[in-house]
Amino acid sequence: MKDSPITIGFDDSKFQLKSKIKTTQLIGIICQGTRLVNVMRDEISIDGDDATDTLIRLVHPHVKEIQYILTDTITFGGFNIIDMDKIYAETQKPIIAITEKQVNLESVEAALKKNFPKRYPEKMLKIIIAGELYETEILTAGGVSKVFYHVKGASHQEVTNLLERVCIDSKLPESIRIAHLIGKAL
Repeated sequence: MKDSPITIGFDDSKFQLKSKIKTTQLIGIICQGTRLVNVMRDEISIDGDDATDTLIRLVHPHVKEIQYILTDTITFGGFNIIDMDKIYAETQKPIIAITEKQVNLESVEAALKKNFPKRYPEKMLKIIIAGELYETEILTAGGVSKVFYHVKGASHQEVTNLLERVCIDSKLPESIRIAHLIGKAL
């Protein structure tokens, strides 16, 4: 792995569930190591099913340069859940979905059943496809931090090595952290 791996990190912009506006922005940030290289965005549906295809569309113009796809969890715009297998298959780039805390799968399943009775099976399948939620520890400016993640296309050691190179002040990689900051401002 290069000392400054090229990553593309994704997060969504803020949104309100009970609003007349039914879309939000998916923000993509390309970093070489921790240095910002490019910014992109596109619209996704709140609680929809278009985050996977939108993410792939944003990655494709840069697929030759980037080495890893990073996401802030597997959900965007509420329960617009990405299909990690499809993203990996169509980009041939490792994808790592990072979360800062352990996920209560029973609570997520209950929320999906309640809010999406007709679409529950397909949404739950994407969560199952994401696979096990793994844990690692990395050293950041704030000390040792636990990080949880789903991964397709990379080993656990590779994920830990990558996170140690692209996380500075936060346990989130810089590309995701910047996408999050931009998303908060929109």
